[in-house]
Amino acid sequence: MIQKVLLPKLGQTVETAVIETWRVKEGDPVKKGDVLCEITTDKATLEVESYVKGTLLKILGPTGQPLPVNSLIAVVGDPGEAIPADLLAGGVQADAPTAAPAAPAAATPAPAPTPSAPAPAREPAPVAAKPQPAPAPAVLDIPAASGRLFASPRARKLAAHEHVPLVALKGSGPNGRVVEKDVAVYADKVRQIGVTPLARKLAAERGVDVLALAAEGKKVTRDDVVAAQPVTAPAAVTRVMPRAGKVGLTPMRRIIAERMCQSKRDIPCYYLHMDADMTDLMEARRRFNARGDLRVSINDYIVVACARALAEFPDVNSRWDGDGITYRGECNVSFAVALDAGLIVPVVKNIERKTLPQVAEDSRTLIEKARGKKLLPAEYEGGCMTISNLGTFGVKHFIPIVNPGESCILGLGMIEDRVVVRQGGIHIRKVMTMTLAADHRLVDGAVGAKFLERIRDLLENPTQLEK
Repeated sequence: MIQKVLLPKLGQTVETAVIETWRVKEGDPVKKGDVLCEITTDKATLEVESYVKGTLLKILGPTGQPLPVNSLIAVVGDPGEAIPADLLAGGVQADAPTAAPAAPAAATPAPAPTPSAPAPAREPAPVAAKPQPAPAPAVLDIPAASGRLFASPRARKLAAHEHVPLVALKGSGPNGRVVEKDVAVYADKVRQIGVTPLARKLAAERGVDVLALAAEGKKVTRDDVVAAQPVTAPAAVTRVMPRAGKVGLTPMRRIIAERMCQSKRDIPCYYLHMDADMTDLMEARRRFNARGDLRVSINDYIVVACARALAEFPDVNSRWDGDGITYRGECNVSFAVALDAGLIVPVVKNIERKTLPQVAEDSRTLIEKARGKKLLPAEYEGGCMTISNLGTFGVKHFIPIVNPGESCILGLGMIEDRVVVRQGGIHIRKVMTMTLAADHRLVDGAVGAKFLERIRDLLENPTQLEK
């Protein structure tokens, strides 16, 4: 039986999408849940699952072109079944589909500006020709005795956190570069075989591949690592040469540019800077994590602090709607998750009804789904404000850009030791600089200052956030 596969509706405001690549080809059998293609909107790239079962008879959705939602993109049926002529016309709009449209199964971040830039708005992408792929960068293999590893910054950061020896990994990135995904896959395998914490740490320091030490039914211990031979680092480094030439804009990049310009053109922003003493919060987090299995991050505390402040300042928890102001009635905080492919901003919703552990669990789930390409549009839409943290990159402070549709964005710098004068004495404290960019149409300067001050007070009294 002939069944139509339609381009799914990927969000309340999304009207078009671009098919980037097909994962199946004509003649392939498909079943419910199989990934058919990857689709790009102005916000993310989604893996699209099939809701029908049969043989893929015809692909009608071209790649690289904006298509309206609910367009016919493929036909599924029995092997050898004849396709009606009107369907073969290709890309027709289906008014009454015979099968449920394919469903968005996963999201991976689209190319985006730095975390300080606004998330692109969800509007139809302008029609644009498919851009030509950029030429692959030339590379030179240069012998070096240093054995330097070619790994992305996020891969190195995750490897340090998970105690993964980078020299044991074979990179899947460009030119064999080790990327974050390689580290995550290795760490998952290590957790499955069972390795003592001390063994993991020592293996990372000595460059020992613990997977090679695994024996069935036996944990890898420190003694196993000590007795093992370390993995030899590569004998050469790869020098990446600079890219040259002009490439066309993808629909995604075009929308990003438009939304960034819209924010700067239409939103009259002002900026406030304030330092927060994070010493007590870091100690509170250590004590909290020592009490049980559920671990909370510093970011979890900050998300809760922002939500508490939003509830107390309705002018900040609002949206500009042209001829009026809409008060949200809920506290939804977005936070940036950086991936090798770009950036996505999932949203923790209804925080006013949740505890710190619940927010931590929600955040962890969203991060895992983002890294696993499983985020749905509803999970990165509807934020009241955004948190952008560049402190992990050593940035002390920066000026973030308000995302259209939100009232403000909070930029966070690194937490560092600073000399602080308190009650006539000199102390070393853990201090973080916060920068609030706010829409002056919604938030007057004094209100913004009090809002930022409230966030600081909550962070400096972390027990309030644990209640």
